[in-house]
Amino acid sequence: MKLADTHCHLDFSAFDQCRKEVLLECCRQSVEMIIVPTVKKALWSKALALSVEHASIGVALGMHPYFIKDHMASDFLSLEKMLESESAIVGIGEIGLDATVDAFPKQERYFTEQLILAEKYQLPVILHARKAHAQVVRYLKEYSLIGGVVHAFSGSLEQLKEYTKLGVHIGVGGVITFQGSTKTRNAIAKAPLEFLLLETDAPDMPVFGNDTYKGDVALSHSRTKKSSPYDVRHVFESLCDIRDESPDEIAEQLWLNSCGLFYPALISKKVNKG
Repeated sequence: MKLADTHCHLDFSAFDQCRKEVLLECCRQSVEMIIVPTVKKALWSKALALSVEHASIGVALGMHPYFIKDHMASDFLSLEKMLESESAIVGIGEIGLDATVDAFPKQERYFTEQLILAEKYQLPVILHARKAHAQVVRYLKEYSLIGGVVHAFSGSLEQLKEYTKLGVHIGVGGVITFQGSTKTRNAIAKAPLEFLLLETDAPDMPVFGNDTYKGDVALSHSRTKKSSPYDVRHVFESLCDIRDESPDEIAEQLWLNSCGLFYPALISKKVNKG
C-alpha cells in the first residue's frame, strides 16, 4: 500500500536536525511520495536540493500569501527562470489568498501572476485559501489551468463542490483525525474519491494522537513540533473510517490521484503500456 503526502514543508528549519530520520520513517511507513510546496524565494533552492537528494520528493515553487511582505516583483522573473530550467518542479505553490493577513490587494496581484505562470507552463497549483474560498474560486475561473489542489481543506460540502467543478482536488489533512471536526469530516466523506489527496502540512498541522508515538518516532515529533510526513498514514486511517470504500480501494485511488496531478507522465506511460 503506497501513500503520498502531497503537502509537506520538509524544507522548513524544523526538520533540519531530523530530516534523515523522518525520511527513513517515511520509508518504513510506505510513504513513497512527498510533495514539498515552498512559501518564498529564499527556500526554493533548498527544496530543489532535497528533490535531487531524494527520489521520493517533488517540489512546487511559489510565494505564499502569509509571507506577502517578503515577496518582491523581481521574484516573478526568478520564478519563471526556474520553471524554464528545473525539471524537478511539479507544481506552482503554495499560492493563494489569506483574509487574515494584511495587504490583500498585493496578495491578489501575486496570486494572479502565479496563476498566469501555472497556465503558461501547464503546471498544477497548490492553493492556500483561508477565509477566502469565494475569491480564490473566482480567480481560478479566469485561467485555463490543468488542475490543482486546495490544501488543508476544512470547509463545507458546498465549498468543496465549487473546487471539484473546476477540476481542483481536495487536500485531506490532519483536521479529519479529530472527531469534533464534524463539518469537514462530513464533506470529505461525501466527496468524489477521485478528487481526494492526502497531506500533513507538516510540521504545522496537528494530527490527533501524536503523543502516543514511541522511540525514535517520538524524537522526531519532539523536534518537528506538530506533525511529520509519515503522519499521512494516520490521516489515511481516519479517511477510511469515514468512507464507504475498502482501505485497498481508497489507497489505490489516492495514489492514482497523486500521480495523475503531479506526475501525469507516469500515468500516461502506464496506460500506453496497456
